[in-house]
Amino acid sequence: MNVVIIDPPSHGQERSDPGGLLTTMMARHGVKAEVSVIASGGAGVAQTLQRHARDKAADLLVMGAYSHSRLRQAILGGTTRSLLADTKTPIFMMH
Repeated sequence: MNVVIIDPPSHGQERSDPGGLLTTMMARHGVKAEVSVIASGGAGVAQTLQRHARDKAADLLVMGAYSHSRLRQAILGGTTRSLLADTKTPIFMMH
């Protein structure tokens, strides 16, 4: 399993170990996971995730959905909408 963190914040609880808390919790449940910290390089998050999924030959993308307000999603769009509209990798979403 690969946990992907795109453009992590430079401040906050996990700044020195992005994804560390999640992978520790997963390890307690017998899931071995590695963390990929990726810079988007100005591309959208959806495009960056799609590229990473292709590079890793991923069979499934698991992600949360709609973490921003409905108004912001409606005006700006978002990663969830972009991935649902245009991805070849199957997606399992949690909301």
